[in-house]
Amino acid sequence: MRKLIFLFLISIHFLGYSQMESDKKLDSLMQKFSVQKDSEKAATAKKIGSYYKNNSQYYKAIEYQQIARDLFDSDSNLSIKEKEKNKALCDINIGAEYFFIGDHKKAMDYYIKAYKVLPQNIDLLLNMEGVFSSQNNYEKAFFYAEKAMEVAHKTKDNSDLDRIWSIKSDIYFSKKDSIKAFDALEKSIEFSKKEKDFEQLAITYTNYGDLLKDSNRKMDYYLKSKALWDQYQPNSLLAISNSISIANFYRAIADDEKLQKENQISKDEALNKAEKLLLEQVNNCKKIKHRGKNLQYSLECLSYVYESKKEYKNANDYFKECVILYDSLNSIDTKNKILNVESSFKIGEKDKEIQLNQRIIEQEKKQKWFYLFGIGLLAIIGGLLFYQSRNRKKTNEKLQLLNAELDQANKTKTRFFSILNHDLRSPVANLIHFLHLQKDSPELLDEETKNRMQNKTISGAEDLLSSMEDILLWSKGQMENFKPQPQEVFINQLFEDTKKVFSGYQKIAFEYENYNNISVFTDENYLKTIVRNLTSNAINVFTNTENPKIIWKAWQENGNSFMSITDNGPGASKEQFKALYDDKEVVGIKTGLGLHLIRDLAKAIDCEIKVTSVVNQGTTFELFLPKK
Repeated sequence: MRKLIFLFLISIHFLGYSQMESDKKLDSLMQKFSVQKDSEKAATAKKIGSYYKNNSQYYKAIEYQQIARDLFDSDSNLSIKEKEKNKALCDINIGAEYFFIGDHKKAMDYYIKAYKVLPQNIDLLLNMEGVFSSQNNYEKAFFYAEKAMEVAHKTKDNSDLDRIWSIKSDIYFSKKDSIKAFDALEKSIEFSKKEKDFEQLAITYTNYGDLLKDSNRKMDYYLKSKALWDQYQPNSLLAISNSISIANFYRAIADDEKLQKENQISKDEALNKAEKLLLEQVNNCKKIKHRGKNLQYSLECLSYVYESKKEYKNANDYFKECVILYDSLNSIDTKNKILNVESSFKIGEKDKEIQLNQRIIEQEKKQKWFYLFGIGLLAIIGGLLFYQSRNRKKTNEKLQLLNAELDQANKTKTRFFSILNHDLRSPVANLIHFLHLQKDSPELLDEETKNRMQNKTISGAEDLLSSMEDILLWSKGQMENFKPQPQEVFINQLFEDTKKVFSGYQKIAFEYENYNNISVFTDENYLKTIVRNLTSNAINVFTNTENPKIIWKAWQENGNSFMSITDNGPGASKEQFKALYDDKEVVGIKTGLGLHLIRDLAKAIDCEIKVTSVVNQGTTFELFLPKK
């Protein structure tokens, strides 16, 4: 029976008029309607629509609500805001009528129209919740119920809290949270009694009975609800829902001998009572042209009753009719259309709100154009000042950026010329000196001295070429678009190249250890230059070292690669390695390229360098090449 609960979610309070008690009332309204004009006539049309709704004549109710809507729209005495509000209230009523008929798609169409104008209307939010509950989309249903609760707390309007708690009870039940469901119903009953809302109290009594397991208490709450419906709304769809609950309870008694003893009724008597009640409700639904869940559930229950009575033809006929109606109400296409109506509204909601506000502003401008012109002029002046200030700020930022780039360029230029002055001038001067000596005073050179000078000159020329390659690579590294080109580099090959470069230093013992034959993924030229410079630096420290030795090692740990170079030279202080870590350290005449080149190249290939040096014992540089 919980599938019927969603029908209880649409209350009739929003219709603005209680059910007429006699046709005389309708005649009186019709007489007024015939002589009235504009808004007064529209208000009377709404009341006539309410009369037809309360008497379950839903199509007539829609007809007069639409007439009221058109009259509000054509009333030139109303402002745009007043027109939109009154039209939205009519849309809520029309949507509710379509919901009771069973056309949920059209109901949602009208609700969305109203929501654009009255997003804080509690009745509307609960009606939208009812549509999603009817589709078993409890996530959406809970969203709109919570939104209605927020509005009620914000406006401190307790008149609708009984409805909201009753709705939340149904949602909690769908989530199988019985404790919260009962608690919500208790709160609904409390607020219904406080506000003297007997219709909502009747709804909640039915809901409460559906949740109870005790058969006596269940029937007690159903009968409480029926008494209220008989007194206030005997022909309403909600009264039909309660009667279906009672009929379904009799059907349950017929299937349970224990319940038959508790209620002192036989199986046949229970089935006959259920059959009589259900046939009445099917006829009532068809009489008011209702094609919703009430009719579907009445047909389903009636089919089960006839099956229990072994009247299989009747059971089959009613079940077929139930299935056809169920498919029309619960088809995926219908659910998707309802969701699409809401989704497409939300997508364009903001733009349409802006357009509506613009139309309102345009009408008000006609009445207050002098005032608005002054505000507009001030806004233009303020905008110009803001625009000028923003442009000035952007210009200053660009100038600061250009100054920083110029400063960096000057530093790079200083480094470059310092290197040219120190690292290139000395080898070239030595080469020129030897050539002049050989040309002008060859007699001063004996064979041994000549060979020694030639070897020294060749070595100097080779160092000069190596330095030029380093300078070229480092200079490119200072350029914005120069980037390393990583590839797989085999360490054994790198060590072989290093042996050849430094093969002339026969007094120094070189060792190369790569037991695991590792390779790394990096830029070969960058890494080769770093290795060569570290080796050259190690050679240069051997001035007074006995038995000089340089050891290169390569290994891997946890997928990362490591390399190290160790010498047994005199060692050095931490200050002497400052250029290796400090980017602000500028290359000068005394320092040369050295550690600056190593630092910049290592940074470019994500290589970390750590140095350990002990005076009179030696120095170790360790290179960390992370896995890529």
